[in-house]
Amino acid sequence: MQRPSTYPTALTTAVLAAVLATASCGAGGTAAGPAPSSPRPPASSPATPPASPGASVSPVPPASPAARPSGGPTLSLPPDPPPGCDDQPWQTTPAHVTRHFATPPVPVITAIRTGTHPECGYDRIVFNFRGPTPGYDIWYVSKVVAGASGKSVSVPGQRYLLITIHPAQGHAGSGASTIARLSASTGYPMLKGYAVTGDFDGVLSVVVGLAKATAFRVGRLSGRLYVDVAG
Repeated sequence: MQRPSTYPTALTTAVLAAVLATASCGAGGTAAGPAPSSPRPPASSPATPPASPGASVSPVPPASPAARPSGGPTLSLPPDPPPGCDDQPWQTTPAHVTRHFATPPVPVITAIRTGTHPECGYDRIVFNFRGPTPGYDIWYVSKVVAGASGKSVSVPGQRYLLITIHPAQGHAGSGASTIARLSASTGYPMLKGYAVTGDFDGVLSVVVGLAKATAFRVGRLSGRLYVDVAG
């Protein structure tokens, strides 16, 4: 039987259609399948949340021990002074004042002087200095030691008030002391004596011996820093 002249063309078309259908099914199977998985980054620890963009995470250093004790003797305010006396307020808690200025040069303590004002009910220790007014820390201590050496220092009195002045030094560039009297005893009602216990790394330490724990106050004048102790 003779085939129609269009048979080869129809056959060819059918074969091509079958091939295209097979190829189409293979491509569809690949697209429908699961995409290759990429490795996930490890989960962040709950204790360390991820940083926001542009931020840096730094470990928090442990808190350092307090430089000054928070406790101390219980102090009472003295009575109001007589007329004409200094009426600046008294302090019954540790004092702390920091002053910021460019160094060097470091303020130099040039003298330590003492005085008494029995008519007004207080004794005074004065620090003369050269340069900007330094800061200070003042609090009561149970014993008197020399700087970092820890060696005991003898100071008259029953209670001890530690005054640290910073930044400050009590010596010249040559190392010679700029303070004529590094220690002294007095016969005052409250202030019994003092001693310089440290002069290192921009901190000058002075211990004041008192008859008892009492309120104090701090003031400054031109080139002078003073501490009064109530009598």
